[in-house]
Amino acid sequence: MDLGLHGKVAVVTAASRGLGYACAERLAREGCRLAICARSAGPLAEARAGLEGLGGEVLAVAADLACGPDIERFLADIAERFGRIDILIVNSGHIAYGGLEELDEAAWQEAFQLLLMSAVRLSRGALPLLRQAGGGDIVFLTSATIREPPPHLLLSTTMRLGVAGLAKTLSQAHAGENIRVNSVAPGYFDTGRVAARIDALMRQERLSRAEATASIAGDMPLKRIGTAEEFAELVAFVASRKAGFMTGSTLAIDGGRGRSIL
Repeated sequence: MDLGLHGKVAVVTAASRGLGYACAERLAREGCRLAICARSAGPLAEARAGLEGLGGEVLAVAADLACGPDIERFLADIAERFGRIDILIVNSGHIAYGGLEELDEAAWQEAFQLLLMSAVRLSRGALPLLRQAGGGDIVFLTSATIREPPPHLLLSTTMRLGVAGLAKTLSQAHAGENIRVNSVAPGYFDTGRVAARIDALMRQERLSRAEATASIAGDMPLKRIGTAEEFAELVAFVASRKAGFMTGSTLAIDGGRGRSIL
């Protein structure tokens, strides 16, 4: 399916690896011009090289999403290079596990800056560039656990629920400007901490990769975890005008793990 994204300017944050990189790669294959950021210069350079290998233009900026000035600098570089934004994919890094009594004030502040305020700052800074393009799409990457939160993801759930509220409110406020705002909420995918857990199980319990993956999938109806490519396919569709009548929605992609109806 041609998603009609060729030549669009797509911004993907935390895109040096994992789901962020998968989204950037999928958009690059659609012919988007890309702006990506990540904290670490080495992985960011590797990501840029991989994306440029697909034949498109890539702006890569080292930026910490928990730092407001870094976000301002990233957006200024985008404005200088492209003069517009058509698609903004807001992705962020991982934060600490733990319950209420385990997490100190510093952990809460870190999560607030990295997960919630980064979404606020990116959205606010991108709005003029989205208007410059005549409208566009914002897609927030959250988590399926915002619907059924486990005890150990207190920080993630609290802050990502704030992002979900931000997305819903922005979808109402800016629909008249041809700006759509949606969220995609992933479950278990073969990247990041899930991949690390698979590797640990293989070492500790002498399991094959298939056995370790099945152990983590547990009672998931599809009996497996997702691939980054499957996730990126959905994000690219949501960010395209093929989904033009969708705004203010949160789409879970979790292999059926969530048991809630809505």
